[in-house]
Amino acid sequence: MTPHRTTEARLRAALVARASLVTPQDLRPAAPPRGRRWGTRRVYGLALAALGTAAVAAAVVHGLVLGPGAPVNPEPAPPARTPAVTEPRPVPVTPGPVAPSVKGSQVNGRP
Repeated sequence: MTPHRTTEARLRAALVARASLVTPQDLRPAAPPRGRRWGTRRVYGLALAALGTAAVAAAVVHGLVLGPGAPVNPEPAPPARTPAVTEPRPVPVTPGPVAPSVKGSQVNGRP
């Protein structure tokens, strides 16, 4: 035999021996891991819970601090007394002597 045929025979024998070790149980998918793991569902669940808690806290702050009647926005105090609407009193006019401002001889620019 030539060196190629010897090497080829050894290689074939090794591959056949290796192939005979494989059983149908080896070809099945592996069992899923057990125990607690941080999967995407758990991370999304925690993120959603955190966002929900933040939204509730913001609503409470808005309702207590920024809402109507809160210390930041107090309602206006009522006036000390009821405002009364009065009409202005007319100013009395006293008639007096009327003095002509233009003399009769100066009308139309003639003397």
